[in-house]
Amino acid sequence: MNQNLMSFRLATPAQRQEAQAFYDLCGYAGTEIAPHDRVLLARRGDQLVGIVRLCPEAGFCCLRGMQVLPDYRRLGIGSQLLGHLLPLIGDEPCLSLPFRHLERFYGQIGLQRLALADLPGVLQQRMQAYQTLGIDVIAMGRGWPPVGA
Repeated sequence: MNQNLMSFRLATPAQRQEAQAFYDLCGYAGTEIAPHDRVLLARRGDQLVGIVRLCPEAGFCCLRGMQVLPDYRRLGIGSQLLGHLLPLIGDEPCLSLPFRHLERFYGQIGLQRLALADLPGVLQQRMQAYQTLGIDVIAMGRGWPPVGA
């Protein structure tokens, strides 16, 4: 495979250990990859250079764990990951708690800022826990609240 060629694919069950090791390498402090998470991998040749995942929750999916190796940042890999993620989200409501400075970045796929009170309880608690730790995150989502809710 051409070393400059980027590929974007969902992790197979056999690749989940590699994906978790990538999170560890990046210093990602979030939760471990769960069996039902959809994990999207970005590779340059054979090297894993980026990752993001969709975690199913009650009534929505949560976009979590976007990580790109430092040497590969600002090359559009994160935006490409989001672009490949969009068809996986489809019409499903999607929520996320990204760093505040990434609001425009996640806006690329239609996520918009939400008020804390608009979030489901589990995400309200997670956001408050992050803020207690001094992590500057905002609530974002698309398709939320769901139509008819």
